[in-house]
Amino acid sequence: MPRPRLDHVRKAQILSAAAEVLSERGYANSRVVDIANAAGTSPAAILYWFDGKDGLLAEALRLREQEFHTRYTEKAENKATASEQLRVLVEAMLHHYDWKLWMELCVLALRDEAAAAERDRLDRRWRAALRSAIRDGQASGEFVQSDADETMFVLAALLDGLSPLLVLKAKGVTKDRVERVWLGEASRLLGAGFDASPLKRSR
Repeated sequence: MPRPRLDHVRKAQILSAAAEVLSERGYANSRVVDIANAAGTSPAAILYWFDGKDGLLAEALRLREQEFHTRYTEKAENKATASEQLRVLVEAMLHHYDWKLWMELCVLALRDEAAAAERDRLDRRWRAALRSAIRDGQASGEFVQSDADETMFVLAALLDGLSPLLVLKAKGVTKDRVERVWLGEASRLLGAGFDASPLKRSR
């Protein structure tokens, strides 16, 4: 079978279009033709390069995640204190992360091994970033000494559990409330060296 010509469409362009469509409409309501139209190419071309919607979803989230990781990890690493690093990470995850796309991947991971592996990889990277900032703060004396893995586990679980409720517009769950609860718990676990003041949201 001859390879469809994609000279006018880059792979990243297709994935970006897929991420937008899947995030806006959800996996079940998105068609390959919708993604093709958004990318300016044909369904046949997309199906040649990707394993249908399953493959597109995993790769689209990988692209979004890489862009997100590069932007906010580098921003966090440039901060002078571990407290500032953690605040950058939680602000990014709470106010800028595409939780809709993440939830679609989690559902797909229940039945698809490749999606499950991708979900696990992305989750481990997020947790590693939190753990690293916590350990840096403990090493410098900024945070109280504790089991960094346990502290990371609680803080990651708190955000991972509440953020999807924001997507679902659960009654009583707001970004301000989730932010306040997370910062309060981080302060309790990390000590007075952690800045628990309201986040200054960036774009």
